[in-house]
Amino acid sequence: MSPTADVNFAYLNRLSCNTEVQLQLLTPIQQIRLRTRLIGIDPHNGVILALGYDKQWQAAKLLITQGQNVVVRIINSEDPEANILAFRSQIKAVLSSSGRWLVVKYPNQLQSVTLRQHARIPIFVEASLHNPSQDSYDALPISSGFLQDISVKGGGYIGIGVNSLTLEQRCYLQVKTQQEQPLQAVPIIIKNIQTPSDDSAEYQYGFTIEDNDAKVKSFLQQVILSHLFQEPSS
Repeated sequence: MSPTADVNFAYLNRLSCNTEVQLQLLTPIQQIRLRTRLIGIDPHNGVILALGYDKQWQAAKLLITQGQNVVVRIINSEDPEANILAFRSQIKAVLSSSGRWLVVKYPNQLQSVTLRQHARIPIFVEASLHNPSQDSYDALPISSGFLQDISVKGGGYIGIGVNSLTLEQRCYLQVKTQQEQPLQAVPIIIKNIQTPSDDSAEYQYGFTIEDNDAKVKSFLQQVILSHLFQEPSS
């Protein structure tokens, strides 16, 4: 096991009770996503989660059985660097005698994403650019494309070119995240524009994010979780 993997597993084992968790049930027909919280970690044995009560959990109850394949994402929003851990696993047991608990097998491998201030995270998430409006931003996009990378300070967007878009111009970046979540958007400032290469018709726009830290962190968590949901680690 590499030193980085050792650090990630040590971090997992130290996570506190009630840390936010998103559970994805993997089926041939659809991928069901449920919100829950961490009850505890039994190192090398299991990860204990709370069984939910909401309508999403009720709709999925027939699939919540021993052996069901899942992807687990743990979001430690109390961490200054807002770590996100992700891993594939299987449901080990469903317990109801001493509490409503779901136990998944302890992971063999972990993905880890840290929202450090200056670290750029390669990503591929559907996105669009919008003009500001009096209330917020126009619903109709001026460009459609995708996020190429993202950080706390800014990122890169690739999409349809906009002749009226200039350096230092303010607009909104809207990102399409998980289906059950509302569209996420933040105001940005365009910092550089790269014209298409010979084999591409898409422009590249570098930008900085213009908003408060708490809102940016929430936006980044949703964007990165959406990216991880698209490409769960095998």
